[in-house]
Amino acid sequence: MIDTTFMKKSFVAFLVSSLVCAVSVTGIENKQTPLVLVQEELNSFQQPEAEPITSGPDLRMIEWGQLNFISTTDTHGWLAGHLLQPSYAADWGDYASFIEHIRAEADERGVDVIVVDDGDQHDGNGLSDATFPNGAISQQILMMAPIDLMSIGNHELYNCDVTQQTYDIVAPHFDGRYLTANVEIRLKNGKWVHIGKRSYRFKTKNLGIDIMSFGFLFDFKLNCDNSRVSDVETVVQQAWFQSAIREEGIDMFIVFGHFPIRFWPEMWAIHKAIRAVHPHIPIQFFGGHSHVRDFAVLDSRATALQAGRFLETIGWLSIDGLDFSKEESDPAYAKPLKYSRRYIDFNPYSLAYHAKKTIGEAGTFGTTLGNSISKIIETERENLNLTFLYGCVPRDYLLEKAKYPGPNSLLSLLEDEVLKNLVGETKEKTEVARMVFVNSGCMRYDMYKGIFTLDSGYIVSPFENEWLYLHAVPYHLAEKILDRLNALDYIFMELTTPISRTMLVRQQNLGDTFDINVMDAYTASLVSSTSSDGLSKQDLMTTGYVTIDDYGMDGDDTPHKPFPLYYLPNAIAAKDKFPVDGSNPEVIDVVFVEFLKPFIIQALYDLDKSIPKEAWDVKVYGGISVKELIKAYVRGWGMECLR
Repeated sequence: MIDTTFMKKSFVAFLVSSLVCAVSVTGIENKQTPLVLVQEELNSFQQPEAEPITSGPDLRMIEWGQLNFISTTDTHGWLAGHLLQPSYAADWGDYASFIEHIRAEADERGVDVIVVDDGDQHDGNGLSDATFPNGAISQQILMMAPIDLMSIGNHELYNCDVTQQTYDIVAPHFDGRYLTANVEIRLKNGKWVHIGKRSYRFKTKNLGIDIMSFGFLFDFKLNCDNSRVSDVETVVQQAWFQSAIREEGIDMFIVFGHFPIRFWPEMWAIHKAIRAVHPHIPIQFFGGHSHVRDFAVLDSRATALQAGRFLETIGWLSIDGLDFSKEESDPAYAKPLKYSRRYIDFNPYSLAYHAKKTIGEAGTFGTTLGNSISKIIETERENLNLTFLYGCVPRDYLLEKAKYPGPNSLLSLLEDEVLKNLVGETKEKTEVARMVFVNSGCMRYDMYKGIFTLDSGYIVSPFENEWLYLHAVPYHLAEKILDRLNALDYIFMELTTPISRTMLVRQQNLGDTFDINVMDAYTASLVSSTSSDGLSKQDLMTTGYVTIDDYGMDGDDTPHKPFPLYYLPNAIAAKDKFPVDGSNPEVIDVVFVEFLKPFIIQALYDLDKSIPKEAWDVKVYGGISVKELIKAYVRGWGMECLR
């Protein structure tokens, strides 16, 4: 725990104003009202819509050390939890209760605990996305949890209003502990300043460990023009950083932020820069962005933890063997440290289990703070109309957990049914034979059997998109575009640095591995042991993440039957308005989301280099987004789940 005065104050977030929205189906009316904690015991251990958990398996307990960490990353607005997935159905109030209990136990043990968040808090859930600006309510709720250190993610930089919100509201709340060593914002007077602080030095509450901390974002280039991101490799050579790592009396470094801890170079550049000055000082990294659970060993006194995504799991790390009585130059100082990590399933049972509390009406888990946050989440979801029902989904439609093509594949549903309902800005466009292309990354999450609400629409596909098209493309070229897109060795996702297919598939479900051959065999066994239709409902109740990291396969707190892992195509395409006799037209319209424009043009050039790229006349097609197409389609399923 960081011993700072902020813990002695009333949380600013409890009283600051928030946009509470009165929502209709077509729009949002913003009203300024404060979010205020309800000072009473509420026993709201899950949101009312959440699938209940009444019991659970024996778990792998967390191990305590001298210095302990709780970590989240890539929460993307999932503060209400996963309402149709019991394994992840805790909410942000439960998380606050967990932190409070862990802090109390740390004090009893005479050790320290530090709570870290690594950014990407927007885009992916109605609680964050149904307001203007995005995050107007969710960020206020997020700040109610007693988090020590926070960094920025790329999703705080796509939209200028969100970036300004981060600078104006979020960073000041953390009073110097919101760290953005390489991210700046341009003020109205034209001056560039860091959104948060570049570094933060503090001593821990119980052991007095003197820590220098830094927060970094990966080398991101798609930010809005009111922000700029400096390359990590450049920043660590700057005078301020070199001076900071040379300050006297530092016991260890914490480097956290929004960067993957495997394959990408940013973390290693920071590690190299610190090790050039301090060969053996402890360094603890925390990363994010690639949506995985992982633990990596950099050397015997430096490791990295990545906690997962969407509040499916939170990370726990403990460090033992710290001894600061010796000088760094003493050979005895450099002994290896002892580490322990857990990936904790985000449900009330798991959180209470590790906090040594009970759940239920007479339970001891929910604190006044946590229960009040849960009630605020429930109220704000109602105010935002996130429970508005579009229809009932008859079966589970999954992404990487289901074989594509197949009856359980969400991409197959999109390709076979949903995309054909796209209507261009004129009826004549829609009646022409066409292929409609989307990248698989436009789908963010699985669609589960049961109710499909306004919130579900943000969850399954949170992105807005514009439709473009090429008119009268020769079919002999158009039919080969998809193969070209799917032959590329990178994935069309929101990740802004190309990731090879092999790299991603090894991280999506299973972290990484110390032995690639073991990983390949393991992945193959998962796929071969699962039916071609994907997982049954019972499978989904018992399966979960099985993480392989540098310490092996025992990091997950909950023993799971592992998800199968299927390759997803880079893109899919729906054929529409083709001749009923099965013949192919001579020319068709090629319709695609704006994101695919450079890839479509490149594919056509590769197929026929006699046609220069600039000769292809790309025009606006019109029509509603993928997200809205899905909502409209779900309406056709009716309301059977309510009967």
